[in-house]
Amino acid sequence: METFTAIFTQLGVDSSLVPQFIIILVAFVIAQFLFLGKLQEVIETREEKTVKLENSADETIEKVQKMQLEYRSKIEEANRGAFKIAAEKKQKISQKYTDQYKQTEKEVNSYVDQSRTDFTNEIQGSKEKYLAEAEALSNSLVQKILQ
Repeated sequence: METFTAIFTQLGVDSSLVPQFIIILVAFVIAQFLFLGKLQEVIETREEKTVKLENSADETIEKVQKMQLEYRSKIEEANRGAFKIAAEKKQKISQKYTDQYKQTEKEVNSYVDQSRTDFTNEIQGSKEKYLAEAEALSNSLVQKILQ
């Protein structure tokens, strides 16, 4: 115990230690009642709100991600639908022009066949006419030679 007394004496502790301790204790109780209690409530309230906001932010991020996935799926579905419609229209247009091409080809082929037939008939008629003339001319030539 003498060591404690020696240490306290070297630190300058005297009989005023007890009143100082009582003053500090009373100041702490008053500070706790007026200031520190309110400060503790504010700190707890802030922590509660920030943790809730963090949880709320996590929930909001999850909602955003779900909405983003829905948006992407709807965009992809719309693109597939647009490509399908475009392909159907392209096929209809292609079929329409193919049908027109085939119809025109038939008309051209029939015109060519008709022209060929007409030309063949004309050649046949001219051939017969020229052969008839050739026979007449050959007869005329034979008669001239015989004269």
